[in-house]
Amino acid sequence: MTTKVPLWLTANVPVYAADELAKALALPRRVASWLVARNISTVQEARRFLYAHEQFSDPFDYQDMRVAVERILESVDNDELIVIVGDYDVDGVTASTILAAELETRRARWHCLIPERVTDGYGLSASLVDRAHEMGASLIVTVDNGIRADEALERCSRLGVDVIVTDHHEPGSSPLPGCVAVVHWSRHERPNDAIVLSGAGVAWKVCQALQALREISQAPSDHREWLMGLAAVGAISDIMPMRGENRRLIREGLAALRGCRRPGWLALCERARVVPDELSATSISWRIAPRMNAAGRMASATAAFELLMADKRPKAGEYADEIERLNAERKRSTDEAVLQAKAQVQEIYGHEEPGAIVVAGEWPLGVVGIVAAKLSDLYQCPAIVLSDMGTDILRGSGRSPAGISIHDALMSCESSLDHFGGHDAAVGCGVRKDKVGEFRLAFREAVRAIGAVQKQEAAVVADDFLPLEEATLDMLDWTLKFSPYGPENEPLRFFIGPAVVTKLTPLGDGSHVRLRLQEGAVEADAVWFQAPERMRDKSLAGQRMALVVELEENVWQGRRKAQLRVVDGWVLRKPVVREVFARVYRHLLQGRVVPETAFDQLAKEHHIDDLDVILETFVELGFAACENGAYHVLEAVRPRDLREAVSYQAHLRTQLVELT
Repeated sequence: MTTKVPLWLTANVPVYAADELAKALALPRRVASWLVARNISTVQEARRFLYAHEQFSDPFDYQDMRVAVERILESVDNDELIVIVGDYDVDGVTASTILAAELETRRARWHCLIPERVTDGYGLSASLVDRAHEMGASLIVTVDNGIRADEALERCSRLGVDVIVTDHHEPGSSPLPGCVAVVHWSRHERPNDAIVLSGAGVAWKVCQALQALREISQAPSDHREWLMGLAAVGAISDIMPMRGENRRLIREGLAALRGCRRPGWLALCERARVVPDELSATSISWRIAPRMNAAGRMASATAAFELLMADKRPKAGEYADEIERLNAERKRSTDEAVLQAKAQVQEIYGHEEPGAIVVAGEWPLGVVGIVAAKLSDLYQCPAIVLSDMGTDILRGSGRSPAGISIHDALMSCESSLDHFGGHDAAVGCGVRKDKVGEFRLAFREAVRAIGAVQKQEAAVVADDFLPLEEATLDMLDWTLKFSPYGPENEPLRFFIGPAVVTKLTPLGDGSHVRLRLQEGAVEADAVWFQAPERMRDKSLAGQRMALVVELEENVWQGRRKAQLRVVDGWVLRKPVVREVFARVYRHLLQGRVVPETAFDQLAKEHHIDDLDVILETFVELGFAACENGAYHVLEAVRPRDLREAVSYQAHLRTQLVELT
């Protein structure tokens, strides 16, 4: 008996739940089922999600927020020097810029210290505290760091420098010593309502609280929009969960940045070949963020900070050119490191699936995070890449695909580590040279234990099935309401098939293909970028296939249409198709009541190998019933697609052949 594991999420959605939501909001039932599958089941939640009405949280719901902003305003009033201590990644730079722009607008005395990755290490350190103290700082405010900086905070206390920590990374086990305030997304008056924010998001909430407590007398007209836009860049770059407040922040923040005409921002967009008016989350992730990150990876992130703060075009151009040079250097170093790391993976793990990767080499510390991300994508498992800089401690970064918390995995290996920190998707850590082997084994076991919990979920390949006739502009517009996408709100993906590939056309350099698909009387095109090598074989034309696709907008010569972009696919061995189901159903109709034994002859006459699948599917969909060893047709059933039946999905699963 085949285990009936659904192929898509909506197969688990109760019919009544989708119907109620569809009726209340006048939605297509299919769209309502997508919402329920994402645990959005109330009318209020669904309305907020679909129409971007998510609420912004009250900044004063965060513990210590009032104490924090009152201390900052006291420093402003008393002309004290406030030192911002940031971080060298995009989230840290945007967080630093948010708070600096707010202080600048309030005419405060401020200075920003962003640590250098190699010489200073991550976050607030005793040496940075000493530098701030030498400058005359009476208040340090951390952004995107500080939650585990116990030693540095004790140093502040001894020197008489007040500290406010604002951060979003995982806190340590003990309370922080000597802080005026600790503002963290998880320290919320109503923990169940807390949304995971980026470091820039937390800094933005601090500025919201400052503005609520005291208006700015002469703020630039776009000041609030600029801060929101920067917070959106931080959230996208740090891969924050795309639910609730983050989702609204990104939508409205991107809209604000499309209209932004600040010199630094325009210079950055120009070098990144991004048209500001067409800015999207994708252009942030693939064009803007890598350039901003390059400064902190290859030299000092201060260049990226100064670029965002620049208010004159000549100075903005200089910083933008410097970042472009560093980005080119970063690409060269990354390409070399990736090749060496992949060779090391082959050497260590052979041809088996790694499951979890730990590699080390003499690579620039600034690129190991990118290398880890590439290895994680390639092997679809968590990856730690360590930089050997000639010391006893190897420092590195880790990345993980969605569904496995790399931070939780490191917590299980804590005894093998010198230090670590981060969150579910990304971590930084240090390992003694003589413990790398021990750590590699412990990390693999920890990931295996976490991954076992995800095994059942991994069987799901899509959100829903999609008949080709429904791949329309109207359906596309509904999918767009689910964006922006990110963790906890992944792009909607659809299962198509069984469909016949009637034509296969190579595109570009031959690594991409266009497929002409046929499902019954309906035909449609699908594009597969970086298709498996076997898909470039024209002999596949005529084969039945199953595909997982995303619906995308395609605009050509002013005409807009829905395009199917393939993300995965399989050849189908010998699936039972609709024509065979129809033949058996006609037999049922003719006989009205048909004993099970009569089906043996039918199977032989019509060469039907999977008659049990057909009968199970009919019963599940309500087309037929089985009583006392005989099947009979049920009257007045509503039309249903065969793919709604988990029985048929289980059958299709047995027919999938990997394209290897």
